[in-house]
Amino acid sequence: MSTSITGPQRRPRVVTIVWGAVILAVAGLVLLGQFVTLDIDPVVVALGLLIGVGLSLVAGGILSLRTRTTTDSQDDDAVHAPEY
Repeated sequence: MSTSITGPQRRPRVVTIVWGAVILAVAGLVLLGQFVTLDIDPVVVALGLLIGVGLSLVAGGILSLRTRTTTDSQDDDAVHAPEY
């Protein structure tokens, strides 16, 4: 007889994915600027990245809340159950 104890499922963190995407975007712009004569305004790029990161984090947080399952459903039933 085998019993397997599995922990809670681990999901990727939205913050890690968003900041990884930002770092890749900045690195891609720097690399592209080395091969092509690209005139990039750093203020506009920083503003665009900040807006993109902010929107991504808010959207990821909302999606994370919608997909989160509650593990306290038994506790909720116990609270609302009549006591005799």
